[in-house]
Amino acid sequence: MLDVLVIGGGISGGSAAIYTSQGGLKTAVIDSGKSQIKQVSKLFNYPGMKEITGLELLENIKDQALAAGTEWIEGAVETVQRNDNGYSVNLTDGKELASKYLVIATNLQTSLLEGLGFKLAVNEKVPSGKIKKVLGIDPDGTTKLPNLYITSLLAGLSSQSVIAAGHGASIGISIVSKETGKTYMWHDK
Repeated sequence: MLDVLVIGGGISGGSAAIYTSQGGLKTAVIDSGKSQIKQVSKLFNYPGMKEITGLELLENIKDQALAAGTEWIEGAVETVQRNDNGYSVNLTDGKELASKYLVIATNLQTSLLEGLGFKLAVNEKVPSGKIKKVLGIDPDGTTKLPNLYITSLLAGLSSQSVIAAGHGASIGISIVSKETGKTYMWHDK
């Protein structure tokens, strides 16, 4: 059983995993490989980096998550179910994972959210109008379901990559603080 399972290997999901893994929680990411940032050839608005491709940024985030102890699973989620101990997630290849905490950080698999009883609407902060947001969740990503967090675009935030990373990191810190019972503080050495 995992402490934290993150569905989505993009900027937000990877950032959440970095913090929960660094905080000592057994964490895994399920990555379908379809993050929208992969299409970006030049990213100029990520602080600390003058210019980077979306793919390079994702590789850096993944490498940092792996170094912190995150298990990175390539695959797609078929179903999510709530149970007494947290959540069970079934992948399309038949693998099943269980976790106390679940972070949904995918913009593409909104059917998972509908299956959990969430209502969706168009995220008006995304110019294309094709990305959804979940109605009735708190800005910090907490939901009506215990230990289930929703990140970034799905939480109704802007599509800017630094906002996605910051929101994912904030959710990771919230989970570690909740699990350990004390404010989590981590700085590089």
